[in-house]
Amino acid sequence: MNIEIQNLCFSYGDQKVLRFINFSFDETRPVVLLGPSGMGKTTLLRAIAGLITPQSGKILGLTDKTRLSVMFQEDRLFPQMNVYKNLKIVRPELSRQEAARLLAELNLTDPQILDQLPRALSGGMRRRVALARTLVFKADAVLMDEPFQGLDSKTHAMALAAVKKHTRGRPLLLISHDPEDGRALEARIVTMEEITHDETRN
Repeated sequence: MNIEIQNLCFSYGDQKVLRFINFSFDETRPVVLLGPSGMGKTTLLRAIAGLITPQSGKILGLTDKTRLSVMFQEDRLFPQMNVYKNLKIVRPELSRQEAARLLAELNLTDPQILDQLPRALSGGMRRRVALARTLVFKADAVLMDEPFQGLDSKTHAMALAAVKKHTRGRPLLLISHDPEDGRALEARIVTMEEITHDETRN
């Protein structure tokens, strides 16, 4: 499966955010996208996910039947559902044992966490539950926006290993500020500068 972005442009009113973006990613190797804040990384992810409509350009390789698993900068957990139900909602056949094993891979080893509501968890714990929900969904491709925010170094390393394991064989686009994430995932590292092809830039 190859997802190709061709000459993608997007503006918020008069503010140009994406200027002729060109790149592709497939199941053979993850892509980690780097760039400072304000460069349009999140906007690009939202465009690929179909949440906003670019003014021009194309996104090839996706159809109405393509299942995307998207992790946003916000955790977006359902506050009225416990952790297990937050995972189960994207994969109804998921057993408690499977859920517990995945959470353990993310350094969440207390089995009681499955029965806790998101508001009872720390920010880092909620981040890992959101990551687990992204990984557990049987998607055709995975999009992640800064999935490791707020994690300590040990948990960060465990989360990287889990992402590498559970996205293998599927296209993965991961937005990060840390080149080490790309190296840990054996990913192709690209920057917003490299994939922006606006001839008017200085």
